[in-house]
Amino acid sequence: MRVTPDMLVKLAKDHLARRMRQPNDIIAVYLTGSVLRPEPLLGGTTDIDMVIIHKENPAVAREVLRVSTEVSFDIEHHHQSFYTFPRRLRQNPWLGFALCDHNSFLYDPDHWLDFIQAGVNAQFDTPESFYARSSALAEKARQTWFELEANETDSLPAWMVGYLKAVGLAVNAIAALSGQALTIRRLLLDFPARAEAVGQLPLAGALARLLGNENFSPEAYHLWRPAWEQALLSASQAPNCPPNLSRARKPYFLTACDSIAESGTAFATLWPILETWRQSAEVLADVPAQQESWLEFLASLGFTSLTTEKMTQSLDYFIEQVEALLETWKGEYGL
Repeated sequence: MRVTPDMLVKLAKDHLARRMRQPNDIIAVYLTGSVLRPEPLLGGTTDIDMVIIHKENPAVAREVLRVSTEVSFDIEHHHQSFYTFPRRLRQNPWLGFALCDHNSFLYDPDHWLDFIQAGVNAQFDTPESFYARSSALAEKARQTWFELEANETDSLPAWMVGYLKAVGLAVNAIAALSGQALTIRRLLLDFPARAEAVGQLPLAGALARLLGNENFSPEAYHLWRPAWEQALLSASQAPNCPPNLSRARKPYFLTACDSIAESGTAFATLWPILETWRQSAEVLADVPAQQESWLEFLASLGFTSLTTEKMTQSLDYFIEQVEALLETWKGEYGL
């Protein structure tokens, strides 16, 4: 199937039309994520990110639905109270950008989203707003690091949860100074350009070291891919599987990473592998074989119980660089 941006929007409109034919309390609907990009595909796959706003509390917060092997819906459900303070949404490094884009609106019969957009869009592109979005992420990264540093657990999987969370927050604190926060699949692909945009290209190398890039290669990708795929498959079959790991999402990650690896940038697959395998390991915490496979992969990257202290220190230095950049930004713009 040939997937185009116009086709994705049509699929979204058709899905919404089917929902509207049933009893509902939908106020408004808008698109987010890659469907708003000129080139939404990665490895021939994508998802259609959609937010549905309800009058009442929605039954589920998120659902993932299969469209085809190449395409899935990733739908968030919000209660209308989430939008009570539009100025707060101005500081949202993901949704804020979609709410400022009229092309994202799929359903807004009462022009409710127009009102929200007016509040979000005001001063959205000012240095002060970029700083607010970035500093909020940096503060969360530092708080997560404090929790990581204070936690004396002997469990490497538990340590990895906090470690990867802090890394992702710190990376997006840099990315948010020049645009929308980065998603799982594109984080390592797009971060060098985002770091360079704020004069911090060396941070791309620092990030690579934080993730064990020196121990990863195209050969390593192909070696570990079957075990990673099995972890995703097993997690998707578990009763407590989160939406992000549903079976409909498997090609979204696997096919995209295959394409990235084939393009000669195997390192860029590390973040989606680490994040989704970590989530799978949490779902499969009671499956010894899956835990052993996860630990073996981490060890191949240099993550063991003997290296956590060193890596925590390296992460501390990375966050310090982010904080220093924010202080410089604050001074330059007189914030």
